[in-house]
Amino acid sequence: MLEIGEPLNLKEIEEAFSSFKVCPKCGSKEGFWLGLKGPHVHVQCKSCGAKFELYEVYAIGEKGKASERLKFFRK
Repeated sequence: MLEIGEPLNLKEIEEAFSSFKVCPKCGSKEGFWLGLKGPHVHVQCKSCGAKFELYEVYAIGEKGKASERLKFFRK
């Protein structure tokens, strides 16, 4: 089960942004723009303009197991 976490801090935003190399929609390697609006962070493809919002989620594991932090994006 996954649960949406808190807003990302600046270091986490930079790390997530640097991992975007290829647009999942158009396959372009032209790069991405970084957008911040309130607690929302998104990247936008320079080629096709597709926007993907960054989120941090926590995998809720078995009882007694530590939660795992995962970063992902959604369209």
